[in-house]
Amino acid sequence: MAGLIALVLAGAAFVVYATVISGEVPASRYANLVLYRSPARAPGFDLARLGSGARVTSAVLGNGPAVVNWFQSTCDACQAELVTFASVADEEQMKIHFLGIDINDPSPAAALAMVRRAGADYPVAEAPGVASIALATRFGVGDLPATVFVSVRGDILGEVLGKVPRAELVALLANLAAGRPLNT
Repeated sequence: MAGLIALVLAGAAFVVYATVISGEVPASRYANLVLYRSPARAPGFDLARLGSGARVTSAVLGNGPAVVNWFQSTCDACQAELVTFASVADEEQMKIHFLGIDINDPSPAAALAMVRRAGADYPVAEAPGVASIALATRFGVGDLPATVFVSVRGDILGEVLGKVPRAELVALLANLAAGRPLNT
């Protein structure tokens, strides 16, 4: 019961947060792109690496522009998107830092298998339990999959809600790497 109450409160907090930070922006060619009127600093975190290995911390976001892909193994759209995300990461890792976060997954083993099948060789963190919902909310994530774009200064510029088509992901990352507004 406490978990259900926490999820409801986290959902309500997300709605309030999204209402405050998002604003009217010029029409964008990216249908699911949400830009933040007042970018917030990406929150700090220290998470276990999915599978094993060194922990994944927010330091990965502080060394240049970054993109964070939030997913779960039970999400069909997440599974399809992860293959695209891993492929684009192979091409763009010299300009952009990539991070995956497997959020509150009922089967971390299935998530690890999914990441391996996709060929994702960037850091992927495991964010288990109700605390992961709070972290996702601080990033502005309310549904999966979600892709969050972080500036070179560590500010969350916006996110794409839902599956990102490859061409859009490449264009958004090019804008992020060049320091241009995401929606150009």
